[in-house]
Amino acid sequence: MKKLIYSVAAFLLPALACTDKEIVSEDQLTDLSEYNMKIIPENPTSSDEIKLVVFDECTYNFLSGVTKNGNTIDIEKKFNSMMMRPCVLQNDTIPIGKLTKGTYIVNYKLIDTSTKITNPFFLSFTFKLEVLE
Repeated sequence: MKKLIYSVAAFLLPALACTDKEIVSEDQLTDLSEYNMKIIPENPTSSDEIKLVVFDECTYNFLSGVTKNGNTIDIEKKFNSMMMRPCVLQNDTIPIGKLTKGTYIVNYKLIDTSTKITNPFFLSFTFKLEVLE
């Protein structure tokens, strides 16, 4: 019986010990050029208004929010695939705003709001944003 309790504890303890802070390794980060995106200005400073430019957005994708929490920025866009409209490409500029000097982890999510799908994340990736003095 003791072995069973120790086995269960050894299995559950790492899961329960997790914190809210997500650690992202370098190999999980994405190169923005892979998704036809870029940060403007290219080397932002703390005095710049920072923007994410997306070069292949469909006209019916809409920005649902940009949330900043410490050094994590979440950008969320949504669309509904059940509209069955053709994707007319356009450039889209997402304002991130001014940031203090530091390294930021940006989570970009494009979410399908259709009720007919099981996985709403159509596109999701993380990239690093360096802000200079």
